Amino acid sequence: MIMRLRTLLLTCVTAAIAAGGCSNIDDYYLAGSSDPEVRELYRLVATEDDPQIRAVAIERLAGFLLIESGPRPLIAYLTNYVERNPKDKYGGLYLYIVAQSYMETGAHALARYYYERVVTGYSDVRSGGISLRKAALEQLVKLSPDPESRVLHYRTLLDEYGDEVDRGLLYYRLAENLALLGEWESVYAAYRQVLRHPDLDVPGRPDAYRQIRERVDFYDSRRDWTLPTVEDLRRTITWALVNRDTATLSRYQAGVNFFTRSWEQDFDDPNTMPVWNLGAILRLTPRALSIDREVDMNAEGTEAFLWTYGWGGLRIRTWYLYFRRVHFPPDPEIHGTWEWAGVYLGERL
Repeated sequence: MIMRLRTLLLTCVTAAIAAGGCSNIDDYYLAGSSDPEVRELYRLVATEDDPQIRAVAIERLAGFLLIESGPRPLIAYLTNYVERNPKDKYGGLYLYIVAQSYMETGAHALARYYYERVVTGYSDVRSGGISLRKAALEQLVKLSPDPESRVLHYRTLLDEYGDEVDRGLLYYRLAENLALLGEWESVYAAYRQVLRHPDLDVPGRPDAYRQIRERVDFYDSRRDWTLPTVEDLRRTITWALVNRDTATLSRYQAGVNFFTRSWEQDFDDPNTMPVWNLGAILRLTPRALSIDREVDMNAEGTEAFLWTYGWGGLRIRTWYLYFRRVHFPPDPEIHGTWEWAGVYLGERL
């Protein structure tokens, strides 16, 4: 479709030239301008042998065209020039301007087509200190409709422009798209790269670094403490508490990322994971614990809270045991099971 649109555009320009009796393609664009600088720039483009000088002239002309006639004549001129001069090493610059013009008019599919041509068809060019190939790749990761293409572009950015990009953020985005493809070994390889950047800043995800660290820790663990359903987990933990069976409690307490925190406490507080001896705390609990008969499930069915009361040894006697559904697609046998992931201290807010 894009090729048909481009052919139609060139046909319309040619027809307009024939109707006006213009002697060449540039005369068509000259007809709309009386500015002597514009005429000189067209002459320079037509006669100059140095491609770098031509590039400066064409960039200047592009500015005039945009101001005087709008984006359509600008796009027509630049695409026509590239067609007539396929070996011009600055073709990537001209097509980048075309892509930007389409972006500004909301024609994202056409913009993506020309960004792809910049990346695949030309050597890198810097304009105003900016790598146009890098800039085109950064646009393509936003515009590409499929994760395969985005993965390719993220990897190219990391491989070729690693010193000029936010590597932590790009590895995070790469992992997201690899996960969509189910390439789990590569996902976790990317996660490990993310963890080399503790200053990771993901817009809208202030807890991203902590979540990646927890995922990698879970991936590296034995993952042998989960149970098939939340009811299985509730019954097992309740039985262990009633019978003060610390071995069973330890067996089904999450082996990594287990937390103990108040409701107000931030997850990134280093004191959210104290190493407590549950056996010792149970010995300081003189009476039987009060334990709810059912869990309080969240609306999504991914988290559950079990109310308990009467703990000794601490001034806080109410504990909510926190259960969560395991999200771990790399292992279908574990994915969707339940783990006892932590304890919230005190009454719920």
